[in-house]
Amino acid sequence: MTEERLCKVCAKPFIANKYRPNQTVCSSLECQYNRQLENMKKWRDRNPNYFKYKENQDSSWRDTCRQRSLEWRKKHQEYLKLYREEHRERHRAYMKNYMRDYRKKKGLAGGGESAKS
Repeated sequence: MTEERLCKVCAKPFIANKYRPNQTVCSSLECQYNRQLENMKKWRDRNPNYFKYKENQDSSWRDTCRQRSLEWRKKHQEYLKLYREEHRERHRAYMKNYMRDYRKKKGLAGGGESAKS
């Protein structure tokens, strides 16, 4: 019948799923998560250039993308205006936090040099 095996991750005994007779990791969430991470790491090691984008090989790719974007914006001029109106409060909150962080990085937290004069 079915035999008990030791999990490769936690080393606890388990019985393999009948649909996965070669199962080597138990069904606990932690072990499955670790198995997935390990599988992704192995895949990335075998395919190191998979996430290298085409612009790295083709210098005209970036220009093509930029041109496509400009053409889309010309055809959909009202889209950005409507989007901004619909998401005004969220955008304001984002910009407020963004500028606060920017000023901290630049050392302008107190309003800059002009505020002291």
